[in-house]
Amino acid sequence: MKKVVLTLTLIGLFSFNLYSQDDANKVIDLYNQVVQAAQSEDYASAITKADEAYAITKTVSEGTEEVKANLEKIIPQLYLGKAKKSLADSKFEEAMTDFNKAAEEAKKFNNAEIAQDAAESIAKVYLAQGNDLFKTDDFEGAIAAFDKALAIDTTNAQAYLYKGMSLSKLGKTEEAVDILEKTIEVANAADDTKVASNATTLIVSTYTRAAADAQKAKKWADVVTNAEKALSYNPEKTTQLLQLVDLGNLQQGAALAATNKTKACQFLKKVKNDEKLKANADQYLKSIGCN
Repeated sequence: MKKVVLTLTLIGLFSFNLYSQDDANKVIDLYNQVVQAAQSEDYASAITKADEAYAITKTVSEGTEEVKANLEKIIPQLYLGKAKKSLADSKFEEAMTDFNKAAEEAKKFNNAEIAQDAAESIAKVYLAQGNDLFKTDDFEGAIAAFDKALAIDTTNAQAYLYKGMSLSKLGKTEEAVDILEKTIEVANAADDTKVASNATTLIVSTYTRAAADAQKAKKWADVVTNAEKALSYNPEKTTQLLQLVDLGNLQQGAALAATNKTKACQFLKKVKNDEKLKANADQYLKSIGCN
């Protein structure tokens, strides 16, 4: 998380007329405490003292003009700094509150840059929160967090990628692939080849896992379907996927050998990538008299 750098300097004490001197000196003293607290990243203390000092400047104008102007610049920065520190410390709810407050203070003091930074950072909070939930295998919770990030920033390729990963972990193959395809679209639009490549790789592994699960369940048509989909995204045509396709076709052909010769022959003739499986298929083809 990028650290907020506050360009603050201490202000010396001055002499004013007897009526305002004590209040003005108090404001300057408070301001200097704000600077010191901010430099040590004690943003909570800095904000408290800054608010106190600013309240005085609104009632005592003589001798506090410079401090008041400085405070109007740095109060939004203090909230932004506090928010980013909370996010770096994985204090997500606190970070959310502080980013909203930073945006609010920035608008009050007409600081458009910080208002935009704070608003955009809220999506980063949800993204970080989602990643945290993903690491604890709370995939449903992670998806909810990624959706909140995407509701703010529809061009966040990372949020799409992690949502797709979460859906894949839940075994929601087609939903995962839909999101991962969206990831590729968004990433390509942003020239983010790394995320696009990761999404493609994840699609392949998602379909491969689905094919392996179908194999365990002896759902041979699903084995073929998912393995072929994985191959369509994988130009390398890995041996594992080719074997899964052959195995699925062999098993479907064998299952139909006694009841539907024509259909059985169609499946068995598709077995051609794995030598051992092809030999088995050829035996079936010969035994049932396929042309």
